Amino acid sequence: MDRPAPPIAMLAELTHRCPLSCTYCSSPLELTERTRELATERWIDVFHQAAKLGVLQLHLSGGEPASRRDSNSW
Repeated sequence: MDRPAPPIAMLAELTHRCPLSCTYCSSPLELTERTRELATERWIDVFHQAAKLGVLQLHLSGGEPASRRDSNSW
């Protein structure tokens, strides 16, 4: 049986937090909570795993990724 091709891109929803409150936003309403976010170390592990799978593009999304204090760590 043929093996499926590896993914070439990954969409990482880093947070749902956002200070903007845009009316057209599709993010969940809990825009200020951090309780359901992955820790920085876990995201870095996920990114390394994705690279090993052959992912070439990483898209950071969610609410506002820069609202995470650790966003400059990646």
